[in-house]
Amino acid sequence: MRKIKKPKFLYNAFCFLLLLAIIISVPVLAKSLGKSSAQNGNGKSVLNIWQIDCFEGGRGSRADYLQTIGNTFAEKNDCYVKVVSISSVAARENLNRGTVPDLISFGAGIYGLENYLSGQPAFYNWCNGAYCFLTTDESADFSDISAQNTIINAGTENLSSVAALLCGVNGADTDKPTGAYVKLLNGKYKYLLGTQRDVFRLKTRGVSFKVQAITQFNDLYQNIAIITNNPKKQQQAKNYIEFLLSQSDNVKKVGLLSSGKNLYNDEMKALENLEFEHKLVAPVSLSARNEIISAATSGDVKKLKNLLK
Repeated sequence: MRKIKKPKFLYNAFCFLLLLAIIISVPVLAKSLGKSSAQNGNGKSVLNIWQIDCFEGGRGSRADYLQTIGNTFAEKNDCYVKVVSISSVAARENLNRGTVPDLISFGAGIYGLENYLSGQPAFYNWCNGAYCFLTTDESADFSDISAQNTIINAGTENLSSVAALLCGVNGADTDKPTGAYVKLLNGKYKYLLGTQRDVFRLKTRGVSFKVQAITQFNDLYQNIAIITNNPKKQQQAKNYIEFLLSQSDNVKKVGLLSSGKNLYNDEMKALENLEFEHKLVAPVSLSARNEIISAATSGDVKKLKNLLK
């Protein structure tokens, strides 16, 4: 039996129609995807913020707090806000590689950021903490504080050794934050040189305690700076900072303080609106930070005070 051959013109016609369908559909599909993508993004830019925790907060997350502020800000502004919690080490590595955010929220005394701050002002302080002596001895009056009966919360990247020297307990034992707190609770030490974070630790524990603020020194400042060079982003970043500062009453949510504000009616009230003899508010160079630490470690009060001017 002979095979029936399909007419060649039918095959050619089929190929032509298939090719025509592809030529028509590809641009249409691409346009559709582009339209969908634009609608999903609403054409809005994203403000990228890095949050660096150089010292312990009071409670909760400062990154989450900034994100919550950002979500409210985005509702009335032509941008979204994305906050990422990042270590100071990772921040320096990323900046050195050219990966730069739009804003950075950072603690005072940090190094590696000083060359990126060029605005006027270079940065804004949006909240702060404070050092303090704490005791669970209800009869204590803080008059007998010494290096022998005090344990120091070494903190994270804050300069607790400077606070210790300037308030007279240089040479006292130090421990990591939770370790120092536990040793106070166990009665191994009468006093703890700590921060607002220890106030909240003791409040959570439900024990009676007393607080005395340390006014000789403070470096527990949380700042925020505009890093981007993009003019549009710079304006959006400035607007975000203005909105953040307008919400300063809300820093109570993260257990921190705001200059000029009375936010607390409990033990935290002792740390509000203090005047400090010496303070470190800005970022510094690595060499400057090392000099400060060296002076504090060696007990050179005169040199330390000169460095803090």
